[in-house]
This record gives sequence, C-alpha cells and structure tokens, in this order.
Amino acid sequence: MKSIRNRAICIVAVGWLALIAVHAAGAQELSPKLQSAVGHWQVVNSDGTPGGHVETYLENGKLFGKVTEVRPGRTPHDLCDKCQGVASKELILGMVILRNFHPEGDDWVEGTVLDPENGKEYKGKIWAVGKDQLHMRGFIGVSLFGRTATWTRIP
Repeated sequence: MKSIRNRAICIVAVGWLALIAVHAAGAQELSPKLQSAVGHWQVVNSDGTPGGHVETYLENGKLFGKVTEVRPGRTPHDLCDKCQGVASKELILGMVILRNFHPEGDDWVEGTVLDPENGKEYKGKIWAVGKDQLHMRGFIGVSLFGRTATWTRIP
C-alpha cells in the first residue's frame, strides 16, 4: 500500500515539474516581432525632428528602455526637474523611461512611459514595424486618449 502511494506521489511530482518546465520554456520564447523591439532607437519628435536615443532591453521577460543620449538642446548633466517620486531630480541620461512592458501577441503592453520633458507617467503599448521602426503609444486611461511616437533603429 505504501509503495503504491509513494509511486503516485512521485508521478504527480514529476508531472508538476514537467508542467513547470514547459511553461518556463514557453515564457522564454519571443516572436521575431517581439524581439525586434529590442535595440537602440532614435526618438523622432512629433514635428519630425530627431530627439534623443533610447536603448530597449529585456529584464526578466519584460521590456524596459533607458535614455542613452539626451535630445538636442539638453546636456548630459540635465536633471528631470519636472519628475516626481523616485525620478525626481534624476539625470535624464541613463534614466529608465520605459518599464515593465510584457508581451501580448506581437505587442508589448501594460507598461509605463515616463516623459522627462513634462515629468508625467503614462500607460503604454509598444510594437515593432518591420525591423527598423518602433511605435510607442503613451496614453492616460484608455489607448484612445494618447499619442503614438515612431522611433527609428540606430544601426
């Protein structure tokens, strides 16, 4: 009787471990479109002029982005004087402005975007268009009330 119970426990344990391993392996795989969002990007302002540079990267399966070059007219020593909380008075250069985007289909969703120009934080959605363009939509509340920026890959 003990042997049957021990065997059943082992089978259940092995089944759980296999399920966890399959889930973990699936979580690591990203579609080529999702992978295209990782890289170095030239921010393009709404008037078509070049802004700063942002590097997007993966951390624990989520997409983040940090400023690697400030926009024209700023110096590398400029602080985010309009930011609040943790980012208050932080250097803009090196600041993490995209946080905690997770994959959903071929998009990165439910992250936050910090705009160092006005210090405001927005909800966001990011998606790649081909290999050399990235669209980032920042919004308040629902995506309908927001703005989409296009970034260009830096070779």
